[in-house]
Amino acid sequence: MGLSACVTQVQASDIQDLVKHPQDYLGQEIEMKAYCIKGGRSGDVLGYECTTKDGVYVNTGDITPEEAKAKLADDCAGGKCETTISFEPHSFTTSGVIEPDRDVVVFNTKTAKVSF
Repeated sequence: MGLSACVTQVQASDIQDLVKHPQDYLGQEIEMKAYCIKGGRSGDVLGYECTTKDGVYVNTGDITPEEAKAKLADDCAGGKCETTISFEPHSFTTSGVIEPDRDVVVFNTKTAKVSF
């Protein structure tokens, strides 16, 4: 019996479940489309902030691979490029302050893998 990684690929239709039941996704590998910015949109994130159009935020201390960091700093600076982000959240918070008119979920993870 071989080992296989279980990755939850979050499609647009699954985002609402992710927002409604974030606790169900803790400790699971999640893969979704997002826009990533070093320091976050407001400059108050120590590592990187990745966001979806649907109000899901991922705060991560580090991005891999190194090539992705370089691309985020150059061609995709300021969140210009949509990426695929894979991460395993260890905690989350919800906020009604980050975006006016809706609550958002902020997942926290140590490292996220980004691909373009």
